[in-house]
Amino acid sequence: MLSSEDYIRYQKQLKMADWGEDQQLTLSRAKLLVVGAGGLASGALPYLAAVGIGNITIIDGDTVDLSNLGRQVIYQQADLGEFKAHKAEAYLKALNPSIQVLGIAQKLTEENAENLIQSVDLVIDCTDNFKTRYLINDHCVAMGKPFIYAAIHTWEGHLSVCNMRMASGKMSPTYRCFFPNEPGPNEIPTCDEAGVLGFLPGILGIMQAKEAIFCLVGMPSPAQGALMTWDAQEMRSHFFALERDPLAEEKIFPAIEDSGVVKELSPEEAFAQWQDGQIDYVLDVREEDEWDFAKIEGAIHIPMNDIPSQMASLPKGSKGLVLCHHGMRSANVIVYLQQQAGFKNLYNLAGGIDAWSRRIDPDIPRY
Repeated sequence: MLSSEDYIRYQKQLKMADWGEDQQLTLSRAKLLVVGAGGLASGALPYLAAVGIGNITIIDGDTVDLSNLGRQVIYQQADLGEFKAHKAEAYLKALNPSIQVLGIAQKLTEENAENLIQSVDLVIDCTDNFKTRYLINDHCVAMGKPFIYAAIHTWEGHLSVCNMRMASGKMSPTYRCFFPNEPGPNEIPTCDEAGVLGFLPGILGIMQAKEAIFCLVGMPSPAQGALMTWDAQEMRSHFFALERDPLAEEKIFPAIEDSGVVKELSPEEAFAQWQDGQIDYVLDVREEDEWDFAKIEGAIHIPMNDIPSQMASLPKGSKGLVLCHHGMRSANVIVYLQQQAGFKNLYNLAGGIDAWSRRIDPDIPRY
């Protein structure tokens, strides 16, 4: 319930026709992780706090440097040498004392990413390096968390809402859908090398705040399901729509070669065993649109990205056949279930539903 102070603080937004108490309460209950406290965060953080996001965690291991002050406007000359995360925390608490803010003076790493990301509703990627972006992507995909990506280069900015369940029911692309492989160390110059004017990360950070708000309250946006590029010189934006790569989720599970044996059945073997009652259930881990287009009748459908949250519904002690389009995603799901939950009687459908449609049931459409 909103307090009397809340009604005064948020009175302007509460007067909007498309905004009300329900939306404001949703924000007050939201938990965000902002990774990076530099130029993008200097644009995003004040508006996230001011709009009433109830719980904001900021993680950044850097200290304030004189060269930061041309664009990272939440810091002052007196902050030089101080940890950015701690100064950003103090800034937001002074701006809006009614919210919870925690600054962590560390880098996001493999060791701390899982716990931090698992505890929030949404991640905002305000980083400036590729290694951390891929780390955020892979952990968010693993745990089904949406994240707001932004990046800048000279006069151009990028923005997208990644890994979000959209109004259509489809999942939006991941960072790896746009950029599958991490570039080499010298392929793309950094801001330190190429330079930047401070307003650009500020503008993109404000856009990230806007997308975070829309994502949390369920409002649609062109940046959901597309990569936006914004040209500061021409003052133009373009949206490049992209379907989620069906293989994008593979990174959420341990690599097959590191995890022991995945048992397989050919379509003929699987069909015969299912008919004889030797297979208790069939689990299809493809995406919703794939399932709608082609399915094996009687199968259980849980998209790969939802397996971690729904695996408790599966009959652990029973014999299961797991399938996807060609057999790669299903093999990774089996690895995950074996390692994380102790499943011992799962079999991968070799060749997936594509092989099944060719060799067992030609009435199932191929794609």
